[in-house]
Amino acid sequence: MSDRCWLALLDAPAEGAFAQAALHDADGRDAGWLAAWVRASKPVRSARRVDVRVIDPAGEEAWCSLVWPPLDAGFLLFDDGAVAQARRDVLAAPPADVVSTLLTDDSHFAGAVTVRRSPGASAMLRDDPFARVERARIVQVGPGLFGRAPAPTGPTIERHGSAQPWPWDRF
Repeated sequence: MSDRCWLALLDAPAEGAFAQAALHDADGRDAGWLAAWVRASKPVRSARRVDVRVIDPAGEEAWCSLVWPPLDAGFLLFDDGAVAQARRDVLAAPPADVVSTLLTDDSHFAGAVTVRRSPGASAMLRDDPFARVERARIVQVGPGLFGRAPAPTGPTIERHGSAQPWPWDRF
């Protein structure tokens, strides 16, 4: 199995993480930590797969819409109409610095991260399309976790096999 990138929402910093950052809510209160690892297996039970291209240990602080449904909630299929519509809406919106869905397997939606650094970023994130699928938290992410990833060219909502999405960077 090749290495994957894992993201976990934790109460404290994680030893051995590839990248991590403290989270704060809009009032500046501590809201936990997000940590990322690049490895074949899950580093902690709550970890979800994330696109490795969005992780950057030198990344600047940012605002993030964090959609993180509980593991025992039962995840929707990526083919569910609400998830597909959220993905379409992301493509129609002004590009964010980072957008990645989160996975626990190849066919279920296990959350999303949308990151913005522009003026008014926290206000723009209140209309995160993935927050219409599952509840989102708007948090400030400290430096050391999220970089910038170019917007996909499409068609990112089409698949040819659960484990083989269409190439995101060319059409």
